[in-house]
Amino acid sequence: MKLFRIIALLVFADLVPAATGSQVAEDPMDIARRAYQLQQAGDYAGAVEAYRAFLQLRPDEPGARSNLGASLVRLGRYDEAIEEYRTAEKLLPGEPRIGMNLALAYQKSGRIREAADKFAALHAVMPRERQVTLLLADCDLRLGNYDRVIDLLRPLEREDPADLATAYMLGTALIRTQRIAEGGALLDRILRSGESAEARFLLGTQLYESGDYPGAVKELQKAVALNPALPQLQSYYGLALLNTGDPAGAAAAFRAELAANPSEYASNLALAQILIASGNYGEALPFAETALRSRPESVDAGLALGQCLSGTGRLPQARERLEAVVQALPSSLEAHRELSSVYARLHLASEEARERTTVDRLEKDMAAKEGGPRVDELAPDFSLPQVGRNQNVRMTSYRDKSPVVLVFGSYSCPNFRASADALNSMFEQYGRQAPFLLVYIREAHASGDWQSTRNVREGITAAPALSMQDREDHATMCTRELHLKFPALADSMDGSVEAAYAAWPSRAFVIGRDGRILYSTRLTQQDFRVDEMEKALRAAIAAR
Repeated sequence: MKLFRIIALLVFADLVPAATGSQVAEDPMDIARRAYQLQQAGDYAGAVEAYRAFLQLRPDEPGARSNLGASLVRLGRYDEAIEEYRTAEKLLPGEPRIGMNLALAYQKSGRIREAADKFAALHAVMPRERQVTLLLADCDLRLGNYDRVIDLLRPLEREDPADLATAYMLGTALIRTQRIAEGGALLDRILRSGESAEARFLLGTQLYESGDYPGAVKELQKAVALNPALPQLQSYYGLALLNTGDPAGAAAAFRAELAANPSEYASNLALAQILIASGNYGEALPFAETALRSRPESVDAGLALGQCLSGTGRLPQARERLEAVVQALPSSLEAHRELSSVYARLHLASEEARERTTVDRLEKDMAAKEGGPRVDELAPDFSLPQVGRNQNVRMTSYRDKSPVVLVFGSYSCPNFRASADALNSMFEQYGRQAPFLLVYIREAHASGDWQSTRNVREGITAAPALSMQDREDHATMCTRELHLKFPALADSMDGSVEAAYAAWPSRAFVIGRDGRILYSTRLTQQDFRVDEMEKALRAAIAAR
């Protein structure tokens, strides 16, 4: 089904007057006619050369500038085309055809904000021009200006309910602003028209915005199979994959989006965040910079850039950026953590102490929101069987003797598997001073439930445990496959310990000698910071 393709209106206006009288071969009008004929014949490289020759003789001809810009666009040389259109616009202010071509060149080059500004100016003088309205709505949709998309497209949708392009963009904006019922009505209309990438994309977006990330992955995967080049599709697919624990798959989707739309905000930001989480600050830096250029007001992009600057040792610039972030968003734990680190490396002791106080408070607030024991609270007691041994381990048996590292997870949890090497390394370094214990809990992705795409790719399957023997067998397999060097305990079938620690699908705690929680973290790529956990563990070991 041919749906939703907005046709770019490239205006090749013949603004060159006809030549009169007998002229020599290199007369400017002959060159202009030749340039235009080459352009019309599809020889855009030849047209560019001829228009440039003409403009050397007549530099103030706006029509030739505009046609040169159009030929450059056809060759994909957008920056050059933009300069020609801007010059033409100065020579002939208010000419809508030149303004339209300039806006389209901005859009095609990925300079969406500038394209939106130009289309908005055109829309102000041509409010009834449908093509301008649709192009402006498309830019606003990419920029996340969903309310303006709705305002622009409501009248068009009422005028022509059969226009599926309008229904698609309007439905997308409604769903992304959580107006699920209104957007769903437009989705139903589109789905009735037949199978299409746009329909699957819209359905996937609806599932994503409602928090059904596994369902979103399935629908967006179908949309990608139908049309992988649909704008923003790979970006949303990547976000859905990221929310189901597949950062590698997400990164591939974000890179696919950026190959077609280099300035797309969400993909640049998310890819930067994935690279930051894995410590690749230099590689992340250009993505963070592009995200911030796309949305200068974005606190998230500002934070990502600050983290990249910090990670690459540009501490004064990182300090300036991160101070702006914490001023704009005082509740950002990540920003305060990074700023505290920057202050420490700049030897600003009082500033670091202030930030550490803020970090401690925010960490306690986060722990309260996540559930489970908070920092400084006593770790809930338990007695669980140690896998492979005929004995139980009781949490309180370590009190007043040593710190403890308590790790919760299951083999089907991608984040737990990804953290295994780091946990093993910590155990090798600190295990003699602080026991490490794995509490094996219910499977994160048991067969029969929705499957993580990462598990599918890696061939990981795990049936749900139906008995304590099943759970112990799973724990044995897990420690073997991940080469875990510390003992495993099996949680009870009612999941009482998992619930007490709010530990599903995976979590880690550092518990002091006094039995109180010193540190906790989810094991997601975004949350699990080995250096932070090691710092807490060293402090626990040093305390007496």
